[in-house]
Amino acid sequence: MNLKRLNMFSMENKLVGWLRHVLTGVSVLLFIVGCCVLGYMGWVLATSITVSRFLSGTLIFTYSVLGVGFLFFLAGLVGWMAGATEVLCILRLYLTLLILAVSAEIGGLLALNILQTRIDDVLINGWAEVNQGTRNIVQNSFNCCGFYGPKEFAYTNYPISNSCYDTIQEVNSENFNSAQQLKQSGCGAPLKFWLNDNKAIWCSILAAIGGLQLMCIILCIHIIHKLKDKAGYKRTSEKKRPNDEKGAYSL
Repeated sequence: MNLKRLNMFSMENKLVGWLRHVLTGVSVLLFIVGCCVLGYMGWVLATSITVSRFLSGTLIFTYSVLGVGFLFFLAGLVGWMAGATEVLCILRLYLTLLILAVSAEIGGLLALNILQTRIDDVLINGWAEVNQGTRNIVQNSFNCCGFYGPKEFAYTNYPISNSCYDTIQEVNSENFNSAQQLKQSGCGAPLKFWLNDNKAIWCSILAAIGGLQLMCIILCIHIIHKLKDKAGYKRTSEKKRPNDEKGAYSL
């Protein structure tokens, strides 16, 4: 009977060891995603947004993306430590962070539905809060200028970026002349069309990230229960050992 129990205990140890590596790998992936999000937002904040504007409380898009990135970063880091050390308190902390992250994501989706926020509103707020470097990438990719077009620069003091111009080569009999032509279309409509055309891709990516979080929650609960059983088995063995030694001595 003791041999059978010992074999079951060793099999559970091997199972926990395998699940620990899976949990560590997924946590490292979440940690990398959080680092990428925080790195991009750090670049945006360093090149476009002043401290006073950041503290004004009006940058909803920036705060939301920073919050999501920080949750991924912190949860991935704690999960990395939990999978590497198998410490119960760190595993419980990781489980709490995962539940908070999933709850915040579900709450954000419900809030967007309740407020009837459209994708146009998200794009407008995002365009207003990102830096010029991001706008230049979009304007070069979609061959556009501004969110609504170059007319939006007529009522502001913002300079028109070079990415709003197309360079046209004019060939004469003697030399080459280059002229710049201002792009007339805005980037709002192409961005919306791109998101709608690639909805299956980015929805699948978001669903995969959510699935990884749910998998980490299940793995974390399973490992916590296995470690509790392991600790209970060790305590039972330690209690039985003095009695066995006492019986052997009496014989």
